[in-house]
Amino acid sequence: MKGIFNAVKDYLLFVPSAREENFYLRSDKSNTEYDVRGEDGETTENDVVFESIEQNISYVKKRFTYPINNDVIIREIKMKRGRGAFIVFIDGMVSSELVDMAVIKTLLEIPYFSDDAIYKYENEISEKFIAHSQAFLTDSMDTVFEEINFGSCAVFVDGFSKAFMLDVREWGHRSIDKPENEQSIYGPQEAFAEMLRNNTALVRKIIKNENLIAEGIKIGKKSKTRGVLLYISDIANPNLVNEARRRLNGINMDYVISIEEVAMMMEENTFSTTTHFLQTERPDRVARALTEGRVAFLLNGSPQCLVMPTNIFELTHAVSDDYLRLPYANMIRLIRIIAILFSVLLPALYLAITLFHQEIIPTYLLYSISASRENVPFPSILELLLMDLSFEMIREAGLRMPGPIGSTLGIVGGLILGQAAVSAKIVSPIMIIVIAITGIGSFATADYSLSWSFRVLRLVFVVLASVMGFYGIAIGLFVYALSLASQKSFGVPFLEPTMKLKNDSMTNAVLVNPIWRRENRPEFLNTKNTREEPKISRSWKIKKRD
Repeated sequence: MKGIFNAVKDYLLFVPSAREENFYLRSDKSNTEYDVRGEDGETTENDVVFESIEQNISYVKKRFTYPINNDVIIREIKMKRGRGAFIVFIDGMVSSELVDMAVIKTLLEIPYFSDDAIYKYENEISEKFIAHSQAFLTDSMDTVFEEINFGSCAVFVDGFSKAFMLDVREWGHRSIDKPENEQSIYGPQEAFAEMLRNNTALVRKIIKNENLIAEGIKIGKKSKTRGVLLYISDIANPNLVNEARRRLNGINMDYVISIEEVAMMMEENTFSTTTHFLQTERPDRVARALTEGRVAFLLNGSPQCLVMPTNIFELTHAVSDDYLRLPYANMIRLIRIIAILFSVLLPALYLAITLFHQEIIPTYLLYSISASRENVPFPSILELLLMDLSFEMIREAGLRMPGPIGSTLGIVGGLILGQAAVSAKIVSPIMIIVIAITGIGSFATADYSLSWSFRVLRLVFVVLASVMGFYGIAIGLFVYALSLASQKSFGVPFLEPTMKLKNDSMTNAVLVNPIWRRENRPEFLNTKNTREEPKISRSWKIKKRD
């Protein structure tokens, strides 16, 4: 029995193999070394490019398992006076036109050269005869294969112990489209796609500043998936940038496919119901976060961006809040908060009132509820769980089905299932209303990952309410608040800025601040430059004296 308990404990609880230190975001610079790669003591010696073209081509064919790997193209070329060369690229990842005109044609037109001729150095070929904008030399075979796998073309010339790497990438990709999960009537209508450079260009198109740093990072020992860490150097806290870099470089996996995997590897508390990242598909939202002093991470092949740090309040904000006038934005934000409360607490409150606190219900409403449940054979808790499970099944089925069929399935399935359940006396009409309002409230949650968190919490509150009524709900809220208070997102407490009620950041946590009053960046980020706009940003309001 003890062995089973220890096995379950080892599976559920993560125990680090080394001493783990908590990270706190402070304003002073830290002297901690953050590069953790190679801590296991393994060192690898890169293979070098040979001078002999026969050795190079034999090695390339062996590494690429050529010709079994039929999308790997190896083209041998005879330059003037018979000098040998060959190019290597992967079909479908390069532009055939660029390879033909900027690589093959150029190699064929290079004048004759030998060891005692004028053109005998690698850089002379690169500088004078390579007709391509992005080219560099390398003597490492590991670098050669990494670049080829990422869509480059490698050129080997007989007698040279270096390879020429040419960026001729051109693979099929999805064009820039409208946001699907964060739609807004106002503001830019562009969303990230799967191409890394297109995504960074979308951000740079908004922030036209040389201090915007796009730091390249590779994740995955074998996949070497490319990513970019974005931050504004004269605003972001260096400790925050170093911590984000440390966690990204500390991901020790063979293959990294999606940015969601990166987020799960970087998060501090795996079993927390609430995410510690703001995941967005909108470049304008990323740009706004960067100007506040946060950092962002983009991964090649993922149409999402991770913004860090974040807090519980920012996860409830929608992108449309920044583009609406103050009265409208505050009204929508209050409605969204009420919808969140309904989605989490309404089923639990209904159970608590009907099971334990009937005295607070008006008499006629109590008669109506009792009459509607008179012929229902199940207890209230089972009735609620049955309808909640049915609603979740309809939601998941609608997501898995094709677009038009999915929306039709959700509407028709909900109507038919609800009407049939009431007609069959399986559930009461009041329960259908409670589940419908709860479902609408969950759809009104701005962040999709946060809606998942609230769906889990709803079940916890339902169980507590069915056992202890209002006391169970109060205990659940207290424990959940303690759990949030104990969590941090990259050194920032998850309940910031409520830790200091008298600060400028608190005003925008619940309600929207007028844009001309957003003078300071969030205090909890400890940015280099805390001022975002002058004290008087609308200078036209100042009346000049005669």
